[in-house]
Amino acid sequence: MKNEIVDIALKNLQIATGIEGKWYNTVTLNDRLKLDGELNLEINKDNYLFTVDVKNEVRPHQLHQIELYHKDYDDFLLIANHIFPRVKEALQQKGIPYLEANGNIFLKRDKVYLFVNDQKTIDIEKVQVNRAFTRTGLKVLFYLLQHKEDINLTQRELAKNANVALGNIPQIIKGLQETKYLLPLNRREYLWENRKGLLERWITEYATTLKPTLRKEKYVYNGDWKEIKLNNKITVWGGEPAADILTNYLRPERFTIYTRENRIDLMRNYKLKPNTDGDIEVLEMFWQQNENQLTAPAILVYADLLLEGGKRNNETAEIIYNEYIQPNL
Repeated sequence: MKNEIVDIALKNLQIATGIEGKWYNTVTLNDRLKLDGELNLEINKDNYLFTVDVKNEVRPHQLHQIELYHKDYDDFLLIANHIFPRVKEALQQKGIPYLEANGNIFLKRDKVYLFVNDQKTIDIEKVQVNRAFTRTGLKVLFYLLQHKEDINLTQRELAKNANVALGNIPQIIKGLQETKYLLPLNRREYLWENRKGLLERWITEYATTLKPTLRKEKYVYNGDWKEIKLNNKITVWGGEPAADILTNYLRPERFTIYTRENRIDLMRNYKLKPNTDGDIEVLEMFWQQNENQLTAPAILVYADLLLEGGKRNNETAEIIYNEYIQPNL
């Protein structure tokens, strides 16, 4: 899919500007790059080489990671099937070059300035749904992102631990192999590859596929949120309050609760009042919670912060990633 996006983008770039490009993916480069490949563009008879990250759609919550790539690689270029207008504006403001599949391009490098923004959005035919990134698949990946060694459990044990039906596991493993996040070591064992990339993919798919199905209701609470004593086996803080608990760095303005309790329980046990404009969003808990833990797992708190966005949230997300996620990723 990524190679197809690049091929179409280069074809449309040539039509729009006359500029030709040559693509080298990580396979041809012997996997020496952490990103997807290198692109050489010939502009006014000069050659410009870029380190490339390829995505399908680019949404606001992915900006933080793209900024990090831009810092890590002086020659960074983003190629995507579609970039949302808000994101394009942010990329332009930050001087991060991009190329869309329709031929739209933004590039400032040396004496070169290219800006094309009038090409119509195109639809690249969607490939068959990868079962690793369905609602059930995302629940299993959420578990595996926290317990990487469990990929080598029996499929029955993995299904039990992730709380899904056994029949889903073979297709999820197949999906991870197809996307190169999982490599077969032998008939029964696997090795992980690019788990940070998998985490990024999980956050993107969680935002569009799983999270919308978890929403219950919004509430208000008349008092200090820290006074609320949650039953941590079935109800925990997520998002900004969880980040405050984990880092003592963020003062929450928006509140997230994950729970298995119903509306009556939430009202009776925690004095929450339903309100469509409330600042407490309640979502369904979709994992098995450790009752000694006050917050949702760090990976989910990290995702919540990136999806909410904002400078302070991004800074706090980076702290959580470095302290709680990266050591075990």
